[in-house]
Amino acid sequence: MADKKIRAQLVGATGYGGLGILELLLGHPNFEVSALMARDDAGRRIDQVYPHLTGRCEMTVEAPDDARIGQDCDVVIFATPDRVSQQYAVDLASRGVRFIDYSGDFRFTSAEDYARYAERHPSIKESTHGAAALLGKNAFGVSELNAEAIASAPVVGNPGCFAIGIIIGMAPLYTDGLVQDGIVAVDGLTGSSGAGKKPAPMQHFSHLNDNVIPYRVLNHQHVVEAEMSLGRMGAKGGATVDFIPHLLGTTRGILNTMHVSLSAPTPRAALLERYREFYAGHPFVRVLDEPPTLKGTLGSNYIDLSVFTAAGDRRAVVMSSIDNLMKGQSGSAMQNLNIMFGLPQTTGLDRGPLYP
Repeated sequence: MADKKIRAQLVGATGYGGLGILELLLGHPNFEVSALMARDDAGRRIDQVYPHLTGRCEMTVEAPDDARIGQDCDVVIFATPDRVSQQYAVDLASRGVRFIDYSGDFRFTSAEDYARYAERHPSIKESTHGAAALLGKNAFGVSELNAEAIASAPVVGNPGCFAIGIIIGMAPLYTDGLVQDGIVAVDGLTGSSGAGKKPAPMQHFSHLNDNVIPYRVLNHQHVVEAEMSLGRMGAKGGATVDFIPHLLGTTRGILNTMHVSLSAPTPRAALLERYREFYAGHPFVRVLDEPPTLKGTLGSNYIDLSVFTAAGDRRAVVMSSIDNLMKGQSGSAMQNLNIMFGLPQTTGLDRGPLYP
């Protein structure tokens, strides 16, 4: 596919997630955007919706007509809320049109796992999957761990923004059976853009500015995919993720701080060495000696990790930092699209972090 432009159709083009992948596609040497679709702003040019795209893209946003979705493209990108892609999945699969979905619709390979996720999600009222026949044929889009499955899958479910930082952050310890009783406690800090473009009382400036707001305490839906992934990595009793997300008065970024008791004393130097060995050859994973920061990954597809141990080396703290709109969303989607079409994972993703 490298000699021919890969045609990507973007559904949900005017949200933050759609905007993020559009920006990446516009700078990608192997992809072209065949259509932009969204319920909001249909009929307007995308550079009128987002003036910073002036001179870069003048395409008109189309209404997402059912008959149009999947036409004249090689891949469909659903930057849409939960249960949207399920409506089109069976038809797209029957026509051989691959797609990637931002929501939780295709992160799970069984209807039972999906139901667990749906029951936790505050916006999902129906836990029965609308395209259950495709579950098991899909791939979970953590590129660093599932590249082989992603390469051949007709459907890829992009990971949740909190989940990817937890999964990549904890995978070496769970793989090596070092997490005592399979339990990790996680404090997650996130910027307001993770809630999307539509305003809500919790994101109101006067409430959020100079504030830190815990929410969905021990009940966040991303826990399901984190436990599912980590629990299949070698821990005999599976994984338990006790997760408390916190909303920050900042725009972008996620910082996860993960606390575990180790099943065997392990010095920090040995853990850092293991992390670097585990992620050798993965260009977007950086293992640092110092604690990661939100600005260290801002605007990039990097995930920065570090590990610390308490006295006696029986307790460890793992930290991960990502840009929630990049590695936590559109950057991971672009990385997965590269894998799906046989391109180097870094293609179109070579922009570094923005600092200061």
